[in-house]
Amino acid sequence: MQKTMKVTMQNRQKHQQETQAFLQKHFSNQPWEFSLPRGTGNETYFASSGEQTFFIKLGVQVAKYQSVASIELIPQILEAGTLDDGTSILVQAYITGRNPSRKDYRTYLDHFAKAIHKLHHHPELLQLLPKALSDNYSVVGLEALINIQQRWERYRAQIPNVADFVNQSLNHLEQQVHEFQGTGLVASHNDICNANWLITNDGQLYLIDLEAMSMEDPAFDIGATLWWYYPPELRQRFLMIVGHANDKEFEKRMQVRMAMHCLNIALPREKSFDKFDPASFAEWLTDFRAILAGEDNPQGYED
Repeated sequence: MQKTMKVTMQNRQKHQQETQAFLQKHFSNQPWEFSLPRGTGNETYFASSGEQTFFIKLGVQVAKYQSVASIELIPQILEAGTLDDGTSILVQAYITGRNPSRKDYRTYLDHFAKAIHKLHHHPELLQLLPKALSDNYSVVGLEALINIQQRWERYRAQIPNVADFVNQSLNHLEQQVHEFQGTGLVASHNDICNANWLITNDGQLYLIDLEAMSMEDPAFDIGATLWWYYPPELRQRFLMIVGHANDKEFEKRMQVRMAMHCLNIALPREKSFDKFDPASFAEWLTDFRAILAGEDNPQGYED
């Protein structure tokens, strides 16, 4: 269940004039036309002038994007810099692509698995991302769960009809996270979903929106990918390519981290343009309920 939350559009255009000046300085002095992409994360634009069209991101960690661009997992970076108020700006090539279909995930299974493996183990990224408090899966899992619990506390009074269920579920997840065994963090995307993949007509994959990246449990990205897009009969093949054994411990971590992720994306992100809608929150919990119960994606895996 991947949707776009409500957004206050005028806030997303705070730096449009400065962005216009940056593009005129570095690319073309002609006027640029702006449009807003889907989504509610950082300030972003599509910018066009004549035959040139770019994708613009503001307020991001440029070095992280440059590192991922070096392994060709994001569109080419054409220019980067800083606006007068210190806000970073990143200009990327506009890619004529689309979000993958369910058939694409099956057809290009090897591509998706290899892309995730490449991201997770890129040496430069592993050095660039902030070190976690611990390399232990239970420690990083609890840190992520605490963040979700704190954000949940801000909104639970607005949705009393499901508050007890969510509270009980969080307590259950906390018990399971305490039982995690093992160590070995990777450079994790942390928001792997259909909206954050682009695929071209020739099968080239691009992974976008890197803001949530951190050193994390590989079960986070891999679990989300498998549960949302791959039926059980294809998961063993995916795990072999991405480099993880399909053992009970990893399966448990994937399920728990996916449940946490489902609740996480139902709550507004910090420093974003997300807006909380109590009326639709129960619907947002559909995937959360399913994964908690050990069920597969209720939307199925066929187009």
